Amino acid sequence: MFEHLGPTPEVSISKKPTNYKMYLSLLSFAVVVFIFSSAIGQGQHSRALEPETLSAKVLVDSSDKKIVNTTKNFPIFSFAIDIDNSDTSLYKLNILVDGIYDLDLIGDLKLFHEDVQLGGIYKIDTQGKIHFDLSEYKLNQGLNNFSLFFNNGQNIKSGSILSFSIESQEDIFLMKDDHIFKPDNIFPISSGLVSIINQGSVLASNAYVLNDFLINSDVPQQIASFKLSSIGERVSLDKIKLSYDNFSDEDGEDLDFILIHNNKLIAQARSIESEIIFNLAKAIVLNDLNREAFYLYVLAMPAGEYKFYLETVEAEGLLSGLDIDLSASVDLSKVETRDYFIEFKSGDLDKKLSEGWNKLYSLNIKTKGIDIAYLNKITWQVDKQNLDIDAIEIWKNGEPYITNVVLKDNKLIVKMDGLDPMNIFKDNTEILLLANLKDLGKKASIQTFIVGDDADSSNISWSDGESFYNSYKIPYLPLEPSILSN
Repeated sequence: MFEHLGPTPEVSISKKPTNYKMYLSLLSFAVVVFIFSSAIGQGQHSRALEPETLSAKVLVDSSDKKIVNTTKNFPIFSFAIDIDNSDTSLYKLNILVDGIYDLDLIGDLKLFHEDVQLGGIYKIDTQGKIHFDLSEYKLNQGLNNFSLFFNNGQNIKSGSILSFSIESQEDIFLMKDDHIFKPDNIFPISSGLVSIINQGSVLASNAYVLNDFLINSDVPQQIASFKLSSIGERVSLDKIKLSYDNFSDEDGEDLDFILIHNNKLIAQARSIESEIIFNLAKAIVLNDLNREAFYLYVLAMPAGEYKFYLETVEAEGLLSGLDIDLSASVDLSKVETRDYFIEFKSGDLDKKLSEGWNKLYSLNIKTKGIDIAYLNKITWQVDKQNLDIDAIEIWKNGEPYITNVVLKDNKLIVKMDGLDPMNIFKDNTEILLLANLKDLGKKASIQTFIVGDDADSSNISWSDGESFYNSYKIPYLPLEPSILSN
């Protein structure tokens, strides 16, 4: 009666034994897959940790140097190591010293990175090669500047001549993450010659030569330019002496000169028997890193041909304390001056721009020092905005002047008849430039100015009846532009 409470037939049937071998096989396979996947992941990670491409370059100052024997803290050999990677160390450095010197001189050298002294010299071999104790000195990424200095200068002797070099790749090693590598250079890498001298000197050079003519006027005219620097030590410049030859008049009068430096008048002098001596109220310090430029101007120099020289300088060596001079005079310039020219001045105009005819430019011309001259060509630059030019005319002294006028690429060129140029006299000649303007828009404007010349151009051409000249060095040029706007 209680049969329905017993196990059902499905439950009461006996189960098969568990297949442990199959489970172990599956587990082994899963472990193998996991290990293999992990190995792949570790392989990719390990590749990411492989050393970077290690690269460096050594740059050397190969210029020759002269150093006064009393110099201290002067870099006699400078080089830089350009590092691509961070966390790089200088592991090994050997520098070969060659030339004529005492062994004590080498032992006095100290190596600096920027402002930090590196480890000392631990060996100087029989070849003159200095081996530095560096202790894997850490470098910066980018340029690392190194210099060899004399420690105290006591062993520096005049007449010593040295040169420095890193002879081979085996003389400089770098290290990153325990990987040693060498700079990408062709060896040896060498400095210039370093000569030890007992006093410095002044180096002079001509900035440029003027071989054209100058105009005699009340405006100072530049007649020469030169540059000065020191060699071996910084010097204090106190006096500059120049001279000139007058090929037209051996007994010429004395002249007034001024000397310009850094756009400032630093001295003025009157020549005495063709010598010009500038005593500088404030000394100028010269060094071998910068060449200081000086400009010589003359006031009202009579007509003639002249040649100028830099004769000597007086300076004091700031290290040696000795007097320093030029080793030889320097030719500066040869110039021709004339006591006449044509003078250009701009006149006043109404600056209001309007449709129709406008006066763009008023030019007043007259001769100075000569009764008559001839104007053959004049050039204006015309820059316009929001308007068009319909016609152009030239007027002389209130009347139309018939001549050839060409406007091209914003250049307005006025050429006179070659057989009948415009006469210019001592009395003022007014030249008006007029233009018929149309299609004026908002903020319309037109700017006009005379285009001057340099030694090789000819935007303005004039004549004294025998020779032709351009406007180069005519005083009072360039003139202010004329600007009209609405």
